[in-house]
Amino acid sequence: MPNTSSAESTPAEQIDSPTRAGRRSGGWSWPRFARNAFLIAAIVFLVGLFVVQGVVPNLVPKNFGVVREGAVYRSGELTTAALTKVVREHEIRTVIDFGAHDHDPAAERREQRAAEMLGVKRHVLNLNGDATGDPNRYAEALRIMNDPAAQPVLVHCAAGSQRTGCAVALYRSLVQGWDDDDALLETREYRHDPEDNPRLPAMYRAWKDEIERAFREGGSIPYQPDQPFNGEPGG
Repeated sequence: MPNTSSAESTPAEQIDSPTRAGRRSGGWSWPRFARNAFLIAAIVFLVGLFVVQGVVPNLVPKNFGVVREGAVYRSGELTTAALTKVVREHEIRTVIDFGAHDHDPAAERREQRAAEMLGVKRHVLNLNGDATGDPNRYAEALRIMNDPAAQPVLVHCAAGSQRTGCAVALYRSLVQGWDDDDALLETREYRHDPEDNPRLPAMYRAWKDEIERAFREGGSIPYQPDQPFNGEPGG
């Protein structure tokens, strides 16, 4: 009879299935795969978030654009690093801020300190986020933007699309002679959506003549700040 000693035979309980062996050796399994995939995705998300919110704003000025090379530039609110970059690259002398930090006193102080450190004169001309507000602010901004002694000028608000967009449209029309439709069409290139905010073009058309008069002749525009804007001068 064949020799059936224990040295030549293997008990059933000593035979590992592939699944059991994989578990013991740390091999592939669905739960482990799912856990690792989740961890990798979370890490990628956090790194991406850090880059977008912590790195990009310091390297790429928000919604930046050239209005007139060497004279007028535009943007959204800038970090101290981004402001420093723009000021040094374009030799900015003056900043016009339409109220980017009106709800953030700490950010307002930071930008003011940064401007002072960089030797830049800063004007804060507060307007509403939808581009409405005191039209005298736009007339004053145009005088500064058109002043060779103040240039190069950086104009900005929070997003760089509504208040800044209206100011630049007025500059295009009243200083550079653009057609109204073309001046307003350019605002869309800087994230203004007329369906989302129809008040920008309404403000532009309602107050343009009065703003032009104040810009060219001086004086102030009669304005009632407590009266709701209805798309007409004085209202």
